[in-house]
Amino acid sequence: MEARSQYLYIQIAESILEKIEAGELKPHDQLRSERDLSEEFGVNRLTVRKALGMLVSQGVLYRVPSKGTFVSQPKLSQEMNVLIGLSDQLIRSGLQPGAKVLEISAVPATRSVAKALQIGEGTAVYYVHRVRYANKEPIAIERTYVPVEYYRGLKAYDLENRSLYDIMGRDFGRPVRLARQGLEPVLATEDEARLLGISQPASLMMILRVGLDIDGVPVEYSKDLYRGDRSRFVFMTQNPNAVENASVTTKTTKGPTKGDK
Repeated sequence: MEARSQYLYIQIAESILEKIEAGELKPHDQLRSERDLSEEFGVNRLTVRKALGMLVSQGVLYRVPSKGTFVSQPKLSQEMNVLIGLSDQLIRSGLQPGAKVLEISAVPATRSVAKALQIGEGTAVYYVHRVRYANKEPIAIERTYVPVEYYRGLKAYDLENRSLYDIMGRDFGRPVRLARQGLEPVLATEDEARLLGISQPASLMMILRVGLDIDGVPVEYSKDLYRGDRSRFVFMTQNPNAVENASVTTKTTKGPTKGDK
């Protein structure tokens, strides 16, 4: 019975997700009460509450005390196999990008920064600390290091209204062409939660990135923190054995040809 109950709450959650994806439930629409949903699905209220709780934890729904449960804004989908700046990602998603520069200064590279950028420890790098916004809502914190040698004068540029990648490419002629990126979940610190306007405990997705220029020289080292409730990361992957296996299958299933005995 317990396993059946668990399966039912997942079914209910998936049914609600389907309605959201189909546009039947729109952002900030209020869901029916737990009692109404339990009658609709023919289950007890505890099962409904568990389904709603799962969707709230995933950021699909949100609760307002004494009012009910509502549909959240859709998450920002980021294509990880395409290297473009966050500003362009937001514009593609129909959102207005924005930024607030908390700090931009020339600092000596620490050991970890020097290792990532393949420069000597203590070499001058620009440290850019920004909060990024989508439709005026904070969604990410960026901490970026770039060598002063290649981008001298970067502090004079408008990094609240322009993409850093755009400036690096258009104004300095040294764009980021490739990147090595890693993705991992982390818990928000008190300061990070405050900057993003979220309550603790809160999960964030951290992207560690080393950007390379057209000659393969490291020119960017970034630690980006995205709100877990507002972000989705999409990857295109490939099965290296697919073509080989398909070729073998075709040969073994192919019927006899003219002249075969």
